[in-house]
Amino acid sequence: MTVSTAKLPVIDLSSPDRLSTANSIRQACVDYGFFYLANHGVEEELIEMAFEESRKFFSLPLDEKMKLPRKEHRGYSPLYAENLDPDSSSKGDSKEAFYVGPVRGSGNKAELNQWPSPGTVIIPQCFR
Repeated sequence: MTVSTAKLPVIDLSSPDRLSTANSIRQACVDYGFFYLANHGVEEELIEMAFEESRKFFSLPLDEKMKLPRKEHRGYSPLYAENLDPDSSSKGDSKEAFYVGPVRGSGNKAELNQWPSPGTVIIPQCFR
């Protein structure tokens, strides 16, 4: 049996050709479903903080996470609650998720986001 490893596309956001960049993102989503971004401008410290807070949130007991149930495409979705490909599994997807949307400049849309209680996890101000 031969195992092949997919090489995910790397998309460079510093390119001045926005149409080409958008087309590259679309193609990566169609072909792979994932891609790497280069030159995105997000500071490493912020990325590390977001991953750490994500680890804290998903480590909470289920009853704590369920206080933020998904509604209006925002909030927590537990294991097997979603089934993105009903033909492949009747049980649901083996993943949990926490959805957020725009945090500023969107009028009422930003108010749809749900956040854990203070002290549970730290949500950086730039995400609120």
